[in-house]
Amino acid sequence: MKKFLFIFYYLFSVHLSGICFFTIFRLVLYYVNMGYAGDVGDKLPMLAQALLKGLQFDNFVASYITSLPLLVLTIAAFSGKIPNRLIIGCNIFFSVLYSLAFIIAIADIPYFSYFFAHIGVSAFGWFRFGGETAGLIFRDISNYPYFALMLVFIPAFSFCICRFGKRFRQSFVEVREKTNLNRVIPFVVLLYGLCFLGMRGSLQRYPLRVGFAYFSGNSFFNQVGVNPVFFLLKNMAEQQKHKGNNVNDLMTIQEAVESVQSELGINSTSKDFPLYRERQDISSSRKPSNVVIVLLESMALEYLKYEYNGKSLTPYLNRLISESYFFENFYSAGVHTNNGIVSTLYGYPALFDKPSISLEARYNGGLPITLKKNGYQTMFFVGGNPQYDNMNSFLYENGFDRIYSQYDYPKEKIVNNFGVQDDYLFSYGLERLNEAGEKDNPFFAVFLTVSNHKPYVIPEEFKNRADTDDKRITGFVDKAVKDFMESAAEQAWYNHTIFVFLGDHGKSFGAGKYDMQLTFNHIPLIIYSPSFDDAPRQFAQFGGQIDVFPTVMGLLNIPYINNSLGVDLLKDPKRPCMYFVNDNQLGCINENYLYVRNLTTKTDILYDLHSSGSENIIQQESKAGDALKKYAVSMMVTADYLIKNNQIK
Repeated sequence: MKKFLFIFYYLFSVHLSGICFFTIFRLVLYYVNMGYAGDVGDKLPMLAQALLKGLQFDNFVASYITSLPLLVLTIAAFSGKIPNRLIIGCNIFFSVLYSLAFIIAIADIPYFSYFFAHIGVSAFGWFRFGGETAGLIFRDISNYPYFALMLVFIPAFSFCICRFGKRFRQSFVEVREKTNLNRVIPFVVLLYGLCFLGMRGSLQRYPLRVGFAYFSGNSFFNQVGVNPVFFLLKNMAEQQKHKGNNVNDLMTIQEAVESVQSELGINSTSKDFPLYRERQDISSSRKPSNVVIVLLESMALEYLKYEYNGKSLTPYLNRLISESYFFENFYSAGVHTNNGIVSTLYGYPALFDKPSISLEARYNGGLPITLKKNGYQTMFFVGGNPQYDNMNSFLYENGFDRIYSQYDYPKEKIVNNFGVQDDYLFSYGLERLNEAGEKDNPFFAVFLTVSNHKPYVIPEEFKNRADTDDKRITGFVDKAVKDFMESAAEQAWYNHTIFVFLGDHGKSFGAGKYDMQLTFNHIPLIIYSPSFDDAPRQFAQFGGQIDVFPTVMGLLNIPYINNSLGVDLLKDPKRPCMYFVNDNQLGCINENYLYVRNLTTKTDILYDLHSSGSENIIQQESKAGDALKKYAVSMMVTADYLIKNNQIK
């Protein structure tokens, strides 16, 4: 047993030393960059919270490094002998891997000072200019203290490793006891269990993610807790997984940008911000309005047609349409929730299978940021785990003061892995809106519902209201929205609030007529406010989630800068068509045709929407197909270019 205890002491000493060194570098990063902390009263509690979060991330990295030596040494110990060269090999292994990790952690400090972000994959683009990059680094004397840190701490750590290895070798040799498997095996299993737990990083449903470091509305303290090695590895994995689909080979960037400027009527000459439009045509006579956006899970337009025994299953939403601005030819940017969040709030399209919520995305525009700059309280309500899709970190980084999630709700209200039902999400959110309504400044709130996502949890009262669970849950969602709006109508803030209802994306309803299922993207947009004196209005023009940002800003009569691909659906010239994607297809639709680009087969398809058939008429109607293709491809190439080059300001 003592042999395995000595293995534990050796590995634990190395493991703990690695975590201590990471903590030192985290403290250096904090003190070098503490100017980013902003106006925070007492910084120590915030720093303490960040350091605690950091221990979790440091332990993750250290556990991965420890895992291989743990395996090798325990196997050797069962044979009764651990050769000196094996211990030396473990020392070298630890020294090399931790040295690389410490170089990343130390280099991250000046990088963070410049970019206010941890080192990501994009930084490796500099390696293409090796000589110039090396010259910039070594000629900048402000980097010399960090070279000194590397020269001091990396050899110091290697020295400690050698001492730990020497002590382990001496102790192991002196032990002469026989191995008692009944005592040893449970201990070894415990060691592997602890290592695996460290490598997973969390006892929750999801393994450790960057978003776990986010605990406040202060971006600096949130980022202090993230281990730079962890961030880089996650960012690399994300980029590798989602690097494939794009249409960049179909049009040059210059052609794309010029086409987009022409289509959207943009006269910007800025190379950095080619979509720049400053909107000042406002009236200051209206009282600032609150804004509530409800992203309804999988709410395809098709759901509004659902009936059972001759009665609508969405009677409230249909009634709301008769009192609102309703856009019937409206499309989600993609087919995932993360696509819907980003496109609706910030005005950029989904880029096929690449997650819209990325670890590096920083917006200076969009609804949350623009309204926050205008004094709005900003909050986001999600029913379940905010770490899913990296929502937590992304939303805090991009304009939200507070995110409410399953961590805020009573445990008994959580019905499944997706958290609470929509009715409780709305009732809880209403209480927070009432608190916000008592303050002098207006609020901006987003609700992300989830009940219309399998596995459905059907309340008892709805089990006999339809013949399928899909229809039953639709009725429940409609009732939840109805109760929310009726309760909101009793509040003082209601009369000067704009409510926006739309799907985060649509849904498949079985085999569709076309190769690209329109129901996956065709969603309703309902904009309602008691202050509208010209409602109802129904619009047949084309629009998409990317248009919500400028449209809402136009309704608020607040001056703003639009660097997005969205247009004000009420004031700007009408779109001739609308484009959207799924993971491997690009679609573009107008009154007569649906164009589809299949990225897997690299083929173009054109459907006649008025034909009873579904044949490809791209050859017969090449002019119509080329026009839709140019519109959609130019928008996608431009968006991809601006996002990659951090021009989403």
